[in-house]
Amino acid sequence: MEYIIKKTIELTDSEQEQLLFLFNMIFKKVRPLDHFRNQFLNNPLGYSWHAMMIEAKQVVGSVSYIPSYYIVGDERHLFALSVDAMVNEQHRGFINFYKMVITIYNYMREQGVVFLYVFPNDTAYSIYIKSKLLEDIGSLTTYCLPYRIGGIKPGLSIFNSFSIFFTKCYVLLASIFAERKVHHFPIEKEFETYNTTRYKRLDGDYKIINYKGSEFVYKIMAYEGIRSAFLVDVFEKSATNFNTAVRYIIKNHVKEFDILLYVGHLPFGHHGLLRVPQKFTPKNFHFTGKILKKEGINDELFFNLDNWDVNLSNYDLL
Repeated sequence: MEYIIKKTIELTDSEQEQLLFLFNMIFKKVRPLDHFRNQFLNNPLGYSWHAMMIEAKQVVGSVSYIPSYYIVGDERHLFALSVDAMVNEQHRGFINFYKMVITIYNYMREQGVVFLYVFPNDTAYSIYIKSKLLEDIGSLTTYCLPYRIGGIKPGLSIFNSFSIFFTKCYVLLASIFAERKVHHFPIEKEFETYNTTRYKRLDGDYKIINYKGSEFVYKIMAYEGIRSAFLVDVFEKSATNFNTAVRYIIKNHVKEFDILLYVGHLPFGHHGLLRVPQKFTPKNFHFTGKILKKEGINDELFFNLDNWDVNLSNYDLL
């Protein structure tokens, strides 16, 4: 087995095709080549890093890392998001995966990456934590508004009028008590370099809106068969800005979605969304990370979820 690391711009056409084939086979999706390039070229460096397991000149496993800049306190640091960890069935085994990951950890450390973060599924989360390849930061919270309950549970269509009425009243009531105070986090994405590239990834179909002093990003799509409006990010973080975004989406897309969702970590209320108890969430959003360069880094700062401005914009789900 051979372990190779390449930047996206160094990948041959054959390697790109093999990575796409492996992704489509393992995740049972159809990612076209332009989405692949959008995903890994649209970042402040203009490329990502790909660790590949090679056997007989074929890519049998890989994991990719997308770089970005974060502001920690007053300092700018290079971070990396791990995505698309995959190994074909014939070569699965912890040792192969461990060697591949450790190889790219060392490489990224040399590239100046201070911290890497991952949102693993339940199976990968257990492996990462037990092997100490990653440390737990926390679980993101799912917030929602079940606008049209029949679109979520068809058997409850009779209650659509009630859920619509409840949602509108709830959002209006929240707007009365919402505060304008902006909350700043000790760890935040570098606004300019992150946002100018992040929303060009995958199909690039994001709505970026500036409305009544609030700027926000959302995406409307079918998710697991349900018409969903995802509030991806809001700038800046205040209850008023979130409530403004929610009201805008409802006003302008009322016929296009049945549930409105935000996944992240909010330190304030009256934002216009309902917090979903963890045991009822359809998906666990594990948030994990690894410090690669410890010089001048406060471990406790990184592994406390309260210190992070984190949501689906940090993630590669959509």
